[in-house]
Amino acid sequence: MIYSPFVERFIKLYGDLNKQTLHYLAELYTQDIQFIDAVHEINGLNDLESYFEHLYSNLKECHFQIHHVIEKETPTGGEASLYWTMRYIHPKINKGQQITVDGTTLIKFTDKVYYHRDYIDMGQMLYEHLPIIGPMVKFIKKRVQS
Repeated sequence: MIYSPFVERFIKLYGDLNKQTLHYLAELYTQDIQFIDAVHEINGLNDLESYFEHLYSNLKECHFQIHHVIEKETPTGGEASLYWTMRYIHPKINKGQQITVDGTTLIKFTDKVYYHRDYIDMGQMLYEHLPIIGPMVKFIKKRVQS
């Protein structure tokens, strides 16, 4: 699939994002970026860079595979919904074994992203993999699904 050059660059960066490539965030995000995920709301590029530095300092590995994109032009630029799978390893979660998480990101941009919101199942990402509450979360999800 062919996307705008900006979305292609965004996909490439997130596919390659790691501790050594965090300096590329400034190429993609405005100084006043609004970044929202399931547990944080971050305003400003400096705070976003600090957030990612802290996040990646605790992970053994983290990879994003973006597998579907819906993109549209807007009067002020563009927006895109990116559907992805993240695979990560944290030494203190899931006994250091890889965890796979599905999610969606909405970005709004002109020449850079000024709004980024991640939608993610925190149970799949974290809670199901914790020793005490993990079995309870899995039980509740199974009950709701049946």
